[in-house]
Amino acid sequence: QRKKRGELLVVPEPYIPKSETGAARVMSLQDGTSKMSKSSPNDLSRINLLDSPQAILSKVKRAKTDLFDGLEFDNPQRPEATNLLSLYQLSTGNTSRESVLQECRNLRWSEFKPKLAEAIVASLQPLQEEYERWMSDPAEIDRVLSAGAQRADEVAAETLKRVKDAMGFCSAE
Repeated sequence: QRKKRGELLVVPEPYIPKSETGAARVMSLQDGTSKMSKSSPNDLSRINLLDSPQAILSKVKRAKTDLFDGLEFDNPQRPEATNLLSLYQLSTGNTSRESVLQECRNLRWSEFKPKLAEAIVASLQPLQEEYERWMSDPAEIDRVLSAGAQRADEVAAETLKRVKDAMGFCSAE
């Protein structure tokens, strides 16, 4: 179908889903205005996908907050409140900011942070379990990689053939 439209090699477009908060980035636990990054020298600034529940709780408890009462989204003076509420919204799968605010608006940080840590732990649990399952069977990893490499070779050979045909190269077959 692409060949009919004259497209041979199509540049892929990135897919970056937006949350209701409009955020496609997760912000640092230590600075609500900076992106969370695995390259940051401060391990407390991020949640690693394989962090233990205890490590997640510790990092969330140490996350930067403010002295204002209650929690709210989108106050420019409170980027950390927006950040931690957004993390909670994403971790719980709740698509409604209003619902998150209804649940959390009157909480103190000391009440909200354990709730946030629990939500993060729960959201990462399936990924961590799947990771452990794969890591416990190296032979299966090798089998899947081999099958994937074989399939990639087939797709690449077909693509190369189409490119050569489009450029007018004769095949030696």
